[in-house]
Amino acid sequence: MSSNDRYNLQKNSDLETLENFKILISNIKSLKDKTWGCPWQKIQSHKSLIPFLHEESNEFIEAIFEKKADNICEELGDLLLQVMLHAEIGYEKKEFELNDVIKHLNKKIISRHPYIFKKKEKVSLEKSQQIWENIKNSEKETPHMKSSISKNLNMKIKNLPPMVGTDKITNVVKEYGFKWESTDQIFKKLEEEINELKEAIKSNNDSEIKNEFGDIYFTLLNLSNFLEINPESALQKTNKKFLDRFSIIEHHAGDNIKKQTPKDFQRLWQIAKRKLKRKNS
Repeated sequence: MSSNDRYNLQKNSDLETLENFKILISNIKSLKDKTWGCPWQKIQSHKSLIPFLHEESNEFIEAIFEKKADNICEELGDLLLQVMLHAEIGYEKKEFELNDVIKHLNKKIISRHPYIFKKKEKVSLEKSQQIWENIKNSEKETPHMKSSISKNLNMKIKNLPPMVGTDKITNVVKEYGFKWESTDQIFKKLEEEINELKEAIKSNNDSEIKNEFGDIYFTLLNLSNFLEINPESALQKTNKKFLDRFSIIEHHAGDNIKKQTPKDFQRLWQIAKRKLKRKNS
């Protein structure tokens, strides 16, 4: 196939995409129509849709790990639906509209990639990331206000899920030299926090128990950051592994599953582990 043929195919595909996008815009407006729209959609707000955004994001991540293209495509559509609904809510509240969302995104893409859109030069991965960060930081700087690192971080994480907030804190403070040097250092800190939790449990101090548990969780997330592991993805895999093992336990126990003692469960758990290990080896 010639480059000209490829160009024409791509152009036709883009035109079809634009037509479908117009239909999508019309469909969203129909969903939110004050007279004939969906009763459930009409009462939604930015805040009420947050759980669904989390759910759709997690389902998309799961589809990626399952490596099923059809599922990835479908889940991307569900994420796009969330974007479209939020844009329509913004329009209804006279805050912004879909066009503003797209314009802001285009502006950001062009602004943060000057080596593509202005200079047309090749840069290394490291340099591209540095350019992105420098431009991002300069966009957020104001001449009259200079907040401390901690104040800036507090503002950035206040509406984020705690796990994401921890990752952002860790990534920012390590740029200033506040970082772990080895996994041994983190394990030592983790051991210290676990001992403090044990002491809090012994003293039956609810407030301290929560504080120390939070410290352990924070340290574990620091470890995942140091090892460059996505903690949510790791936990998703563990959830699946647990349920795979539990399904074997269910099969063995049958209708008597509720009659199993803790010792029975331990024995069945070991059987399940061995079965899955043989299956995956």
